[in-house]
Amino acid sequence: MKKAKKLLMLLIFPLIYVWHCTAQEMSKENARQIRARVASYAKQYIGCPYQTGAIGPDAFDCSGLVYTVMREAAGIQMPRSVRALYSTAKTVPLSQIEEGDLVFFKTTGDGSISHVGIYIGRNQFIHAASDGANNGVIISSLKERYYANCYASAGRVLPASGEKVNETYVDDTKEKEESEKPKVAAGRSAEAESSSKKSNVLFDATLFCDWNIWFPRSADFNWHGIALDTNIRYAGWKLQPGLGTIFRYNHGTHNFQIPIVLSLTFKDYIKFYLGPVINCGMPKLTTSDEKIKGWPFPGIIGVSFQTPTIKVGKVEIALVQDLDYTFYTKRDRSAISAREHVGTGFVFSTGIRVILPLSNFLK
Repeated sequence: MKKAKKLLMLLIFPLIYVWHCTAQEMSKENARQIRARVASYAKQYIGCPYQTGAIGPDAFDCSGLVYTVMREAAGIQMPRSVRALYSTAKTVPLSQIEEGDLVFFKTTGDGSISHVGIYIGRNQFIHAASDGANNGVIISSLKERYYANCYASAGRVLPASGEKVNETYVDDTKEKEESEKPKVAAGRSAEAESSSKKSNVLFDATLFCDWNIWFPRSADFNWHGIALDTNIRYAGWKLQPGLGTIFRYNHGTHNFQIPIVLSLTFKDYIKFYLGPVINCGMPKLTTSDEKIKGWPFPGIIGVSFQTPTIKVGKVEIALVQDLDYTFYTKRDRSAISAREHVGTGFVFSTGIRVILPLSNFLK
């Protein structure tokens, strides 16, 4: 009898092990299928307009899109608000994100979770956008400047497939996927990709009040004038190249100046710039009527510090503090004193900057 039991156990254990492995494999395969179905189902709504509180099929808000897609494609009943979705989803690192996971953003000034989308692979997600150059249900990239800055976390509500999504664009894969998309999705996807590139080209304008705390013979606050700084830059790289023009009335030197500058901006918050200066009128030293020479080259060199932005409608607003130095000599080209350099050449500028994507101009 004991031998029979041992024999039975020896037969059952391998069967249980095989069943467990097969079930696990089927579970992973099912998870992959469900995730692919969620991404595919979401794409059919590309082009639908945004409407607060809408859950489709003709219009959506961001959480309404997730609610409908998860219910119809995966059979999962989800909460109806962004914050409830965030509380329900299991947080996962961005390095482990899979197709069908959720991506959450902080798009308001209070730092709360306020926007959600469905990740579809290759750093892209589909969502219902309420404003911007393209709104409604669109495809955007996590690498876009705006979404990279607002990104909060990734969340998981579907079973993990254990398969890392390929983040690299491959031409033949892309071609195959495009042929499988509904026509409206393909058209809007191309538009969204084009918009993504345009949204990385940023225009900003800053209104400055110029001042200085140094005089050649004393330290005191003195007003140096006003300036309007206009700049265009490409924000798709870590170091963002730009080209700008400054229109400045320099009350300290009693002349009008137009610097034309090349710039490099690091992480949106620090900008270095330099370039030639066009002087209109004859500049003077700040403490006397002695006329000096402002040379086009080397012109001006400066650094700008910007606070984090606050989104207001379609634009972003930030406070800015600049420090720049303009090169001067005496009329006979001899050098001015070190004190005069400090009092005349150095200018602090405090102002407000308004930033918006180039796509806002090219609707």
